[in-house]
Amino acid sequence: MNKQITGVTNILVIGVALAVGVLAQGVQAAEPHDGVPVKNVAYQDLDLNTQAGVQVLYKRIQVAAKQVCGKVEGRDLRGVQAHDACVERAVSDAVGAVNNRMVIQAVAQVR
Repeated sequence: MNKQITGVTNILVIGVALAVGVLAQGVQAAEPHDGVPVKNVAYQDLDLNTQAGVQVLYKRIQVAAKQVCGKVEGRDLRGVQAHDACVERAVSDAVGAVNNRMVIQAVAQVR
């Protein structure tokens, strides 16, 4: 799986390019942009110097990551594992793209 997460002036573009055959059937990705499912995550309205702002951004990143990684059937163990790995990587990449000490620390505490 290849992930693309780009920080653009307080907007993250979270995208995921899925390698052929990595995710099992039943996984539905978000609408693609240039062949890659993407989701914009705006955070210009947040103060990332506060815990409240950091927590809101983290939730937004999680939701976007789950959307770009798609939905998976609960009975498909390999699909669930691949989906979880996709979400984990997308969140990690997005947090890295934000490059904010408080956001990085907050995510490290959750994991």
